[in-house]
Amino acid sequence: MKKRLLLFIVLCLACVSLHASSPKYEMRAVWLTTNWGLDWPSRPVRRPADVVRQQRELVDILDRLQAMGINTVFFQARIRGEVFYASQYEPWAGVLSGGRNPGYDPLAFVVDECHKRAMECHAWLVTFPVGSNRQVKKQGRTSMVARHRSWCKPLAGEWFLDPGNPEVRSYLTDLVSEVVSKYDVDGIHLDYVRYPDDARRFPDADSFRKWGKGATSRTRWREQNITATVTAIYDEVKRLKRWVKVSSSPLGRYASLPGFPASWSCMEAVHQNPKHWLQAGKHDFIAPMMYFKEENYYPFLYDWAGACPAGSVASGIGVYRLDRANGNWSLDEIRRQIETTRQVGVGQAYFRYENLYRHTALSQWLTAWFYRYPALTPRCVGAPVRKVEAPASLQVEPLAGKSLLSWQPVDEAFTYIVYATDDSLQVDAGEQIAAVVPRTDREWILPATYRHYAVVARDRYGNESRPAVWSAPEIEIGKYEIKLYK
Repeated sequence: MKKRLLLFIVLCLACVSLHASSPKYEMRAVWLTTNWGLDWPSRPVRRPADVVRQQRELVDILDRLQAMGINTVFFQARIRGEVFYASQYEPWAGVLSGGRNPGYDPLAFVVDECHKRAMECHAWLVTFPVGSNRQVKKQGRTSMVARHRSWCKPLAGEWFLDPGNPEVRSYLTDLVSEVVSKYDVDGIHLDYVRYPDDARRFPDADSFRKWGKGATSRTRWREQNITATVTAIYDEVKRLKRWVKVSSSPLGRYASLPGFPASWSCMEAVHQNPKHWLQAGKHDFIAPMMYFKEENYYPFLYDWAGACPAGSVASGIGVYRLDRANGNWSLDEIRRQIETTRQVGVGQAYFRYENLYRHTALSQWLTAWFYRYPALTPRCVGAPVRKVEAPASLQVEPLAGKSLLSWQPVDEAFTYIVYATDDSLQVDAGEQIAAVVPRTDREWILPATYRHYAVVARDRYGNESRPAVWSAPEIEIGKYEIKLYK
């Protein structure tokens, strides 16, 4: 097996550069987990001062992610039947505030703070699981099981919404519609949009008899149920706001590959078909949970990259595996996986924030080298093409050894891309991106002076304007040339 893996990797790497430069477009995402308060919050709101503490914790997290080079945050807004926003459908999360109104709206807060940092914020929603027996009992009358018992199925001490029930599909679509309508999210990120791990024992024989007429098999019917849910959610999101991206985190392996068996895979274990969702235009990207190594990682990474549209995959990187209790992986293993994703044109998504932050050697490596230059999130395939006006009146002035850039605002801009270089200006070069600036800013200070500067406006669909360019003038005295800037 190891020899086959090495041969596979050598053949694939022969097709890519071993020293891939920093790309202009690359998803750099992190899952910010609220379930059980794993990443946030550290304590629930019990008094007004706790609101300030929770908000300060979130601001500190986002500051660290911004400094690290992350451009996308998956904020877990719905856990198992509980939410972190004001909902007409589901109760406030117990870990947030004991099930009561916390006195602020965390989803609105985190979206606003992400946008201040020119980062995308995607509402991460757990779909079909609604809690363990203990969680359901603790939630009482507000639990999904108590409110909609006919929609729920028990399995191994856990409760799940039944994907075969059309009312469940409508309910999940309504939940998503509420989030997209009320909040300025950049994406909807679906988690657990599949059947349970032990799907063979899932008690849905009655549902199959009732709603499975015409299906060739129960397995095929289940796959169609998940696809129908994804399709309904995607269509509703795009009906409301076309720029909001729809994604999910499928299992890390699509199906078994020749020589690389994988029984726990999307198609063979949990009836999800993410390749089809992408190819049918019902998903904008996926972040498969690829928390494996060696022959269980690399062949499947190349399988995703080769079968999905460019820019539509961000490999889930299991940085939690660095923990002694979760695998005790070496840092080199994680670094190799990250480097390989870039070589094959796949983005990165880290599970989860606290593990990434706590392993300082990894976060420092990302900051100092791998994410040295900012990157833009990939533009969605099929997004509408629109003209974006270039920023007007770009000026650059010296300011205490630095450069102060200023420009006129562009109405349709969501972010501004600032370029700086001493060489010829190339707006397609990731290494020339100096900053990605939020739409609220009209000026930016760079830490050093350069010969050429440019600012590009980018809208929410990823359309970019022509660059507004400024170059330092040169003064020639006799046969000597004096440059005003470095």
